[in-house]
Amino acid sequence: MKRALVILALLCALTLTACTGDTQGTLGELSTALGTDLAQGTVLEEWDDHGGFHGDGARWVELSLAGADPAPVFSQEAGWHATPLPEELEAVWYGVTRQTDQGEVSEGPYLPEGVSVPQVEEGYWFFQDRHGEAEDPGDPSDLFSRYSYNFTAALYDAAGETLYYYELDT
Repeated sequence: MKRALVILALLCALTLTACTGDTQGTLGELSTALGTDLAQGTVLEEWDDHGGFHGDGARWVELSLAGADPAPVFSQEAGWHATPLPEELEAVWYGVTRQTDQGEVSEGPYLPEGVSVPQVEEGYWFFQDRHGEAEDPGDPSDLFSRYSYNFTAALYDAAGETLYYYELDT
C-alpha cells in the first residue's frame, strides 16, 4: 500500500511539473545551446512546432533578462558577436532588399508568421549553422546557398534586455 501511495505521489508531482511549464528546463537548454548563463531570465513566450517530416519545424523563445543578477556574459569564445548583424542575419530577423541587374530583390524575414523583433541597435548576436553541409557552423555567409535551413540564431537587445531565440529546420 505504501508503495502504491509513493508511486501515486510521484505521478502527481510529474503531472504538476508538466502542467506548469518547466521554464527552468528551457533556461537550462538555452544556456547550454548559447554558451551563457540565462538562469536569471524569465520566459515571456515559447513554442515549438517541430515534429514535421524529418523533424522539420521551428522553435521560438522570447526571454526577458531585465534585472538579471548577474547579467549574462555574451562571450566571443561562445560564438557571440556585437551588433551590427551580418546581412544574412539581417535577412533572417528583418528581411533585406537588394538591388540586382534584374531589379529589386527582397529576401526574408525568415521568422514565423506573427513573430516580429524590434530593430536591435545595441546588443549581441549568435548563430550556429546545423546543416550537414556547413563548413563553419558559426559563419552565416553560406546560409542561403542551400535549399534547406537548419540553424539556431539568437539576438540580444541590450536596450530592451530581451533575448530572442530561434531554431529553424526545413
